[in-house]
Amino acid sequence: MPERGSQEELPSEIEFDIIRSFGWALVELEETLYERFLHLSARRSIMSLEAFKSHLKAMESKGWISPIHLHGFKGYKKLIAETESGRSLEPKVPLDEIRLALGSKKALPKMKLKGTTKIDQELLENSETVGKAIRVALEAWMLRETGRISKGLVHEHMKNMCQALNESEESLFEYIRTQIPGLLIEVGQILRARGPDFLLLSLKLSEASVRKYSY
Repeated sequence: MPERGSQEELPSEIEFDIIRSFGWALVELEETLYERFLHLSARRSIMSLEAFKSHLKAMESKGWISPIHLHGFKGYKKLIAETESGRSLEPKVPLDEIRLALGSKKALPKMKLKGTTKIDQELLENSETVGKAIRVALEAWMLRETGRISKGLVHEHMKNMCQALNESEESLFEYIRTQIPGLLIEVGQILRARGPDFLLLSLKLSEASVRKYSY
């Protein structure tokens, strides 16, 4: 089993483009990686999703990426930082940035279609699970930053995030950036994967579940 990010073997052209599809991110959803790859690798982009998954499996066995699950979606974490050939694994020109953005934009509606579009028991259960994950991440951040967890403050942050998202996504990210920056990645991944309506429902359910502890 090779070490993480092992440089004993250089990536093939396809593998190189898959790694570049992460962009600046260390973690990305599988669907997003696939759509980014299609936009970034024009000459090699005629590839089915199943073939793409096979390449991901091979790269996983080489220690270059590792599988993760992000709120019900499969994703991957990038473990390789650079290649011995000196080729950059990150976007260096505006065209690459544009291609990655187009891929992310195309992947979002596909992932939304896979989810539940009406409020039923499955949606509520998924929302409760995600809301709990956000609350746990918030409590972990508070513990690291202050050495204690205040249930009252947890409730306040959850309520304020609901109010901010009701205004706009920009307001939500501004609140998180200034008040609880440790949640930026967590909330950003959920918003990108599930959309603002799902995130708002998750926040409301989590806020309601901790309201009785508020003081």
